[in-house]
Amino acid sequence: MNIKKIAAVLIIFFLAGCLCSYSVVRFQPNNKTDVITINRIMKEVSNNWNRLEVGNYKSYTYPFSVLSLENSVLLQSSPDAVVDVSTALENGDTIMNIEQNNEIVGKVIITTSRDIDVAFKTFQKALSFVILIFFSVFTFFSALYFIHLHGRIIRPFRELEEFAKEIANGNLDFTLKLNENNIFGAFTQSFDIMREQLKVAKHQEFLANQSKKELVASLSHDIKTPVTSIKLTSELLIVTAQDDKIKNKLTTIYQKAEQINLLVTDLFHATLNDLDKLSVTPIDTYSSILETIMKEADCYDKITMSAIPECMICIDPIRLNQVIANIIYNSYKYANTAIHVQFEIKDSFLEIKIQDFGKGVEEEELPLLFNKFYRGKNAATESGSGLGLYICKKLVEQMEGEIYCSNNEQGFLTLLYLKLA
Repeated sequence: MNIKKIAAVLIIFFLAGCLCSYSVVRFQPNNKTDVITINRIMKEVSNNWNRLEVGNYKSYTYPFSVLSLENSVLLQSSPDAVVDVSTALENGDTIMNIEQNNEIVGKVIITTSRDIDVAFKTFQKALSFVILIFFSVFTFFSALYFIHLHGRIIRPFRELEEFAKEIANGNLDFTLKLNENNIFGAFTQSFDIMREQLKVAKHQEFLANQSKKELVASLSHDIKTPVTSIKLTSELLIVTAQDDKIKNKLTTIYQKAEQINLLVTDLFHATLNDLDKLSVTPIDTYSSILETIMKEADCYDKITMSAIPECMICIDPIRLNQVIANIIYNSYKYANTAIHVQFEIKDSFLEIKIQDFGKGVEEEELPLLFNKFYRGKNAATESGSGLGLYICKKLVEQMEGEIYCSNNEQGFLTLLYLKLA
């Protein structure tokens, strides 16, 4: 059924209900009394005044009662007859005087209000039937209207809601059924076009990322060649050098070249695999290794350290070297101040505090420092990829440790927790 027709039917039945209600309010029963019957009653009572019990009163349609001048009941034709003057006046019944020899000898109360009650009850029954029919039909058409709304509006809207959830979850293959009776037909088509465009854009993004990974992988592979040459050259010079100081410097060059080689290898694999999959192999080792790692990272001789507690720690030495070097190099790059490193055993961890004395970072940036590719405002003039701290966090967590960054009164503080063996 057409929605306009359904609405028209509902309006008609609503108006019918209003009309029924108006009829109840405006109901005026027919209060015309039967004068002939009243006269007959009066004549019968008057003729039999001295012997009222012999009169024939059952044939009269109005019940009545006869009262003396003292308001005592002399006759009651029916139990329905009113026998009290005040009640008769209140109900609007007919009260007439009985005369004998031009003298009032009594009263007759004729219960004429009963006709009004009967008429009103009859009207009530008819009205109740009409109202019942009205609400039955109204309920029927309301149900039809709801079914119509469910099919045209509610169900299509829920389909749109489900479509939005699927798209938000990345399922761009989820399609909407096009239906000509769907009130959201135009929206459905627009949303489906949007889905297709998002799918194309996502595919293009995937291809672009693949291209970037292939480019980085190619560059990483090419970088390994000169790094290998540096390692070989420094190794040769170490063998031929006579001065111990020169040998130490050449050894440092060799070690840094090896570190670059490892980083480039990780970068190569990270372009082909997820960064979360960088291999970490923790082993139990003496904490004294931290002194060597710190010295290798201290290219500018700016690090001062407290004593390292003697303990066994569970780490991957190569990965920890990478983590600490990254933290130290960040301090060199962004703070360029002295660096103080403090060691302390706390519970089941060895705590390492790396404190520089620079300006730090803005407070709102602190929670973002470990995000992939994130670079703070102070990094705008410095080169970098935004992967350093992200990789540090992944490596430390795979060694079952923790890492945090914060600002304090002295500058920027990095807290590193290494698990005790």
